[in-house]
Amino acid sequence: MSRRRRTVLAGLGTAVGLAGCLSVDGVRYPDEIETTDGSNSTTDSNTDNQPTSNSTDEDGVPTGPRRLIAEQTRAIVSDVVWFAVSYQNAISSYNAAIDGVLETVATVRATIHQPTMPTTTMVDRLETVAYNAADRTAEILEPHFSPRNLLRSRTEQHIPALTRAARRNDADRFVEELDRMRLSFFQIQTPVYIGRRFSRDPIHNRLLDRIVPLATSDVLVELAIPTRREFTTLAHEPYDTEGSYPPTFTESPLPKPRREALQQRLGPVVQTSGRTEELFMTFSRRPDPADRERNAFRGSPGDLDGTPLYIQQYRDRATAREQLTAILEAGATEGTTTISPRSAGTTDQPEWHRYYHREAGSDRTNLDDFPGVQYGYLLQAGAFVFATGFSGDAWEERPRWQGQLTESWLLQRSG
Repeated sequence: MSRRRRTVLAGLGTAVGLAGCLSVDGVRYPDEIETTDGSNSTTDSNTDNQPTSNSTDEDGVPTGPRRLIAEQTRAIVSDVVWFAVSYQNAISSYNAAIDGVLETVATVRATIHQPTMPTTTMVDRLETVAYNAADRTAEILEPHFSPRNLLRSRTEQHIPALTRAARRNDADRFVEELDRMRLSFFQIQTPVYIGRRFSRDPIHNRLLDRIVPLATSDVLVELAIPTRREFTTLAHEPYDTEGSYPPTFTESPLPKPRREALQQRLGPVVQTSGRTEELFMTFSRRPDPADRERNAFRGSPGDLDGTPLYIQQYRDRATAREQLTAILEAGATEGTTTISPRSAGTTDQPEWHRYYHREAGSDRTNLDDFPGVQYGYLLQAGAFVFATGFSGDAWEERPRWQGQLTESWLLQRSG
């Protein structure tokens, strides 16, 4: 390869931030590629633009890794939609349930004017209201979060002391315990507490476990589902701010300009007919906290150079297959390959199409007269079509483009 060619490519680091090849590090050229690199070895050298079938049962339903991926993806998309659409109402209902307990505590306290007034009937009423609130919040927030034991344990901290005080006609101790119960439930209703315990910014409940099943403490995921109230958020383990400085993110995750830039690279991959959901994700290494404020990360989540993943969900598997066929016919392919660096010698990784098209602008300096070619990877699993790794750099020039995507449910088999 000429020095001119290398110089042109080296200047593309900042231009491909949404392409899966996010810097010039790791870029190698055809005469430098090791033939043992499994992430770029194709299993089919023809350019047939038909979807691969992989293994299917007698009814034509996919089996093996693609079936598992479809099941896992359906659960992930369902969780993201819940956070986008239902979360706020669920938290409002949680607060209303806590309000019911606090109102009952206040009502009982207001009726006590003499030492003999506390009764076990009052205690039974408090217990019933609090346990009902625990059941109500569980119906609202489970299985995304688990509030039932939280409310029941708070109740059980106070009921025995209230019962003793009532049986002894000890109004002083009864009122003191009522005040403790009020504070105990008030504390789990504050925005700070809810923001940590039932967080959606960042999300760190079962959705994070599903997305990166074996690397929840290492990976930061940006999420966007624009058709659902333009919802965007981060998913990562929270930071302990004691004695350290966590990152500061100065921009929302996957804002519209970044999504549009990714869609431009995808070109004909974006197929809206029959589509029911559209999900954008990026996978980055979670920044470590710093011992000095000046050393802590500060910037846009996009500065982390995450690997993008684009997911389209269709009405059913047949519609997804039709759309994949349309995508492939609008571009060209060069066989299929597994994209996990750990896939050598394994049989549980699906084969992705090596796909390219010419609808995006050129990434090459001084070559804007040409339409440019975007190279990426496509996969269909059930009702889902996945696209990742799109870049103006060809596949063989960037064998280590996957980044933290290798920790995702797509590539990390967790059973």
